[in-house]
Amino acid sequence: MIDQQKAKEAYDSFIEKAENDGRIIGIILSGGRGKDAQSENSDYDVILITTDEGFDSVKQDYPKSDFIDSLPHAISEFRDYAKSGTRSQYDKYTFTHNKAVLDKTGEIQKLVDDKGALEPDFIKKAVHDALGGYQNSLHRALKNTRDGNVLAGLLDASETIPRILNFIFALEGRVRPFNKFLAWELDNYPLEKLPMESKDLLLKIETIAKTGDVEIQKEILAMIRQMAIANGFSEEIADWDGYYFG
Repeated sequence: MIDQQKAKEAYDSFIEKAENDGRIIGIILSGGRGKDAQSENSDYDVILITTDEGFDSVKQDYPKSDFIDSLPHAISEFRDYAKSGTRSQYDKYTFTHNKAVLDKTGEIQKLVDDKGALEPDFIKKAVHDALGGYQNSLHRALKNTRDGNVLAGLLDASETIPRILNFIFALEGRVRPFNKFLAWELDNYPLEKLPMESKDLLLKIETIAKTGDVEIQKEILAMIRQMAIANGFSEEIADWDGYYFG
């Protein structure tokens, strides 16, 4: 367990130093603390946005410590960081529901907001890809279970879960949360298009992960089809007509 008083003191000292450093133009508190979802084991994850010229020296002068996990980004690199379609898109949720602690230029908060949501011109592709991947994994899961290949069926069933989540969040232009924050996200920011209670969805997903329950998988499939068709993605459903789904 982290000594939270010492951690807070270390953070306050770290921020005071960074705020008065001309090489640093923005500070973002990320991780659980950035979303006000910290635990007794949370340290302070701090993203430092630097001038291009100051990046190397800031990286040296602000090392990681027992209480502070610091990560510097030069501003020119940060502008493209975590954009959809880039290698760093996996980190988009870091910026969802987050605020800049320091924004000397007025640009940092806008970048945070943009990174924390799906770009409007990427939403359709994200939904399309999630639907295709989901139906492919589900088809394999149900076939393998039917054929008595229990392990393969369970593994494929587990692979449907991230695709289910990608779909239901992308449908609303939102970034799928890190697994750690899934229940917190649904509790604090419910999905408007989800036709069941969030707690019921989580219970069904947990059951699929543990058991690969076929009937629950079929129930989720019916829900996904309903949501897709209602929101203009009937073609992605029709693409899988004739495939085995139990």
